[in-house]
Amino acid sequence: MNLQRLTLVLLLTVLLVAPVGAYKGSQLSRGPVEGFLLTDQNNEPYAFDIDSQGIIVASFIFTRCPDVCPVITQSLKSVQAELSQRELQDVTFVSISVDPEYDTPERLKAYADLHGADWPHLTGSLEQLEPVWATFGVVVQKSVIEAHVMAYEPGEASVTVMQRDGTSQQHMMVMNGTVSTRLLTQQAGWTLNTSTTAYGTMLNGINGVDSPSDWSWYWELNLWNSSAGAWEASEVGMDEVDGLQHPHIAWMASNQNRSNLSQPEANRSLSLQVLWPNGSSSSVGSEAITAHHVTQGALTSAHVNTVVELTEYGHYLTAIGNETAPSNASWWWNLYVWNETAEAWETSTVGMDDLVEPLHLAWAPSDLNASSLPSPVQSNVDDTACDGHGWTMGYGEDQHCMCDSGYTWDDGDPLTCVPETSEDYNVGHSTIVYLLNPDREPVVAWAGDDWRPEDLASDIKTLLEREELGGYETEITPAPSLLMALSVMLAVAVSRGCLSRTNND
Repeated sequence: MNLQRLTLVLLLTVLLVAPVGAYKGSQLSRGPVEGFLLTDQNNEPYAFDIDSQGIIVASFIFTRCPDVCPVITQSLKSVQAELSQRELQDVTFVSISVDPEYDTPERLKAYADLHGADWPHLTGSLEQLEPVWATFGVVVQKSVIEAHVMAYEPGEASVTVMQRDGTSQQHMMVMNGTVSTRLLTQQAGWTLNTSTTAYGTMLNGINGVDSPSDWSWYWELNLWNSSAGAWEASEVGMDEVDGLQHPHIAWMASNQNRSNLSQPEANRSLSLQVLWPNGSSSSVGSEAITAHHVTQGALTSAHVNTVVELTEYGHYLTAIGNETAPSNASWWWNLYVWNETAEAWETSTVGMDDLVEPLHLAWAPSDLNASSLPSPVQSNVDDTACDGHGWTMGYGEDQHCMCDSGYTWDDGDPLTCVPETSEDYNVGHSTIVYLLNPDREPVVAWAGDDWRPEDLASDIKTLLEREELGGYETEITPAPSLLMALSVMLAVAVSRGCLSRTNND
């Protein structure tokens, strides 16, 4: 083989095996993450360097996170759905807590089960996790996490409803004792017997147990006083109770002893306890405020007729006002979530029970154009906040910026957003997802929560192909640009061969 032919063969080989495609996320250049041992949500040990195989998708979350983390988790579920079964064989998903003092294995399991996330969720002691964060380049600020948790204000949540004639109205979230009672008894599957009097709504019966007409006993409303650590009889009627200030309520037959009421469970955001006339008790609660609570709280308080059915898949909204979704499913009530970063409505990827602590929701018939949904009215919008690259959350000392993707705080100032200039990522006001190669080297980073699952899935596929995993071991396909270059080189080679023969002749 002459030199020209050898050169052509080598060039052809290089073109064919060249990596295909570029990463859509931020490409990194880092050394490998060292092995570490943590505990998963099943209280089992998890050795990162042994149990994580192939391409690793590592995210950092905390279960008390009211917004970004649930979005990240649901988006990662969508990423899983974008991958084939063969690709998933060489991909490991793992979520690591940045709030170990709160995130016990039990709380991580509840979080993973709530979101249907079947991959390992890891926690450990602060001493175990600090070197893990450091090796990943994650900056964890506990004060920011605490502020972030406290920042969710259900009273600021709203629900926008678009009717079939195109008109829409926005209703603010209101949670009073009546709404709380209806929501939680509905969750328990109990019926309510109420009446409207000159003094407001009166509770006459729960699940068929009605108070007698002779008033030998009646249903008494009690509120949990967290400061005193005790139950106290409510001084106002159920319509007047602020359900957000008093998330734990109890109804007891007035002939029973209040001391028999149990202390609310610590992991419940809302709870209802019933002390029945025979002395037995029942309780029901929710670990977080969901889109179901916000929807019912906003629409019930606005006296908008709403029909929500409890199915095997959770709560399902079938009617708002006079508009009932038809049984033939020619259209249905579609749930939308307001994306603060993109300033746009997006179709919710989960049902109303799984959308945790939302801020602004919208319901619209599925066959109408959601682009005509009006933006939610927000009192704290400031275009100059966060240097124009984010939005503020919280109040007073707890106020901080939620920076756009690619931006971070300036010198730790939580009210600024400047371009990200390093490979370190603050967790608290944002979050981060890494893609690691089989050598456990972080290769790509996706900051924030406004990325598209199909883009991150594309990066996983690219990394699988480059590492010859996921079924790509024998599937070497040159990109169109490489094919074009190959054609040009072949044409040049043929031309030179012809000229060489002509000169020899």
